[in-house]
Amino acid sequence: MTTLLAHIKIKPGREAQFEAIMKDMVAKTLGLEPGVLRYEYYKAQAENTYYCLLAFKDKWAFYHHQNSDHHEGHDFGAVLESITLEYLDPVEDANALPKTVDLPLTAEHDADMARAAKAYPLSIADWWAARA
Repeated sequence: MTTLLAHIKIKPGREAQFEAIMKDMVAKTLGLEPGVLRYEYYKAQAENTYYCLLAFKDKWAFYHHQNSDHHEGHDFGAVLESITLEYLDPVEDANALPKTVDLPLTAEHDADMARAAKAYPLSIADWWAARA
């Protein structure tokens, strides 16, 4: 399982354009990707700042999302000032999502998955190792 929190900063004056893109992304992601568990956008307190909570059945489903036509089909550069992806690990018995797990790249994964694995390496914090 892979859970992430995207920290998103939007270019000033691009909020409506960004939100229109996100509505399309949510509809297509939830409608076309069986590996997605959560895909939710939130406005932050800070101006021009948003968050996206993403959860996938595994990192390969996340990489498939990143490579999807509906993800690649938008001009994010026109609206994004910055984006940072933070991997999360659900607290056991306080969250219904399973633990974040880093599955190995195997011969059955294609070149797109290998590129995505390099571009978005899964990061499991050292202090998570103590989890049950």
